[in-house]
Amino acid sequence: MKILITVFILGFGIISQAQKTSKDVKSIEGITNLLLDILSGPQGEKRDWELYKSLFTEGATMHIVNLNAPIGKQMRTIPVDEFVETYSAAYSRDGFLEESTGLVVNEFNGVANAFQSFYCKNLIGTYENRGINTYQLVFADDRWWITNIAFANETEDSKVPEKYLEVEKK
Repeated sequence: MKILITVFILGFGIISQAQKTSKDVKSIEGITNLLLDILSGPQGEKRDWELYKSLFTEGATMHIVNLNAPIGKQMRTIPVDEFVETYSAAYSRDGFLEESTGLVVNEFNGVANAFQSFYCKNLIGTYENRGINTYQLVFADDRWWITNIAFANETEDSKVPEKYLEVEKK
């Protein structure tokens, strides 16, 4: 009987998560916020990287832009799997919070670009910043998919433009 109850509880949790995820990928705001929710969490908490990867199309890439780096090193392009492999331990070890502070979407006939301003920090106090995530998305098979993300942090010389900020978060 205990086994049956345990299986029921686990199954209900999986179904509830699947329903939540299913609803989240029906809108651009939902999928982009779900991505940030997966990344965010306290120190020591393992992230749901399989759910994270399920938000992307096959072959999706991530582009980290840092114009303050030397020429030739200002952009790093990595596949989603490599991003997870490279950074998953740090997200869990240090804890992380990333929140959307605004979202501007351009969409036509199942293709979209979204500019999401963000505030983020690790929870050990060594990193804090604002910036922009820009997503390329497609709507197929009754849901939104992320085909790639490029993101850049704000600098002293280049602040996030007001048109991308919904609410200032600190």
